Amino acid sequence: MSSHENRSQGAMGLRGRNLIAHLFDVDTERVESLSWPLGSRVTVDAGAESLFRLAHRRSARTVTAFEVTDYTCILRLRTPVGREKFYGLANADISPGPTGTDWVRTD
Repeated sequence: MSSHENRSQGAMGLRGRNLIAHLFDVDTERVESLSWPLGSRVTVDAGAESLFRLAHRRSARTVTAFEVTDYTCILRLRTPVGREKFYGLANADISPGPTGTDWVRTD
């Protein structure tokens, strides 16, 4: 079962904070995990502007970036089954493109 899960986990089987840190080439300490209610409220309910969207080539996993302040971005990681996880990252740490070759920008 774990080998099947790893195929869709993204870069080298990474998940969550580790995946976000790998995608944007930052230390995991710079990635802040947010609760689902907070992430949803800030991105959906408040109508945050979407900056870009990344899609994994071999799974239905996506990462969408939202600008929430002049200095902060929230990243929504959506799994293939539709679960959402939210992470905060400084705008300065967001690179123009993902560092993983299995991810492509779709916007």
